[in-house]
Parts: sequence; C-alpha cells; structure tokens
Amino acid sequence: MTASDLIFVFRPQVAQAYGRPLPDGRFLVREGSTAMRSGSPLVKRDLPDRDALLRKGVLVPDSDARLYRFTQDHVFGSSSKAAGVVKDGNASGPQLWIDVKSGKSLKHFLTPSSQS
Repeated sequence: MTASDLIFVFRPQVAQAYGRPLPDGRFLVREGSTAMRSGSPLVKRDLPDRDALLRKGVLVPDSDARLYRFTQDHVFGSSSKAAGVVKDGNASGPQLWIDVKSGKSLKHFLTPSSQS
C-alpha cells in the first residue's frame, strides 16, 4: 500500500482537512475540508495562494466564522502548501498530515526505510 492509497487528516485549531498525496508529489485536499480563516499573527503566510483560492470560490466562508470551507477537491503543489493554506501559516506537510487509520505521519510513508 502506498501513501496515495491512504487518507490523511490535518487538524490545526478548529479546522479539519482531509487529503492524500498524489503519485507526482502533489497533494489533494478533499471537498468539505475546512481551513482556518486566520492563524497566528506571528506566522509567515502564503497569501497569494490563499487569495487565489478565495477568488476562484475554492475556499468560501464556513458557517463557523473562524473557518473557510473547500467547495471542491483542490490539488496543491505539495503537502506543505496544502497544510499552510489549511493552517493559515507555514507548515511542514509531511509531519502534520496524519494517516486516519494508523495515526502515522505522511513523512513515515514517504521515507523509504519505513516501507519495510
């Protein structure tokens, strides 16, 4: 079983996003996932990506005023880009995306020595 066969979750604060890595290294976040509207004011952000998703309607305000919601599946260039948008701040995707069933991080599945 490869990492792209698994479902991963990332839960920063009150947000909850589900996704999976793609074979080409990109990362898909599933429709219905939520993202923080505002993370820590001290954290660096990737605002152009987030603003573009808001303009395109991929992210919309959720009924919870603290959150945005994904209106469709969205593919990010990496798990870290995906985690950064969900958290609203820089994030290490391989460490933060956790396999729903095993509780192991994405990094565990991406490290060749852990495949045995």
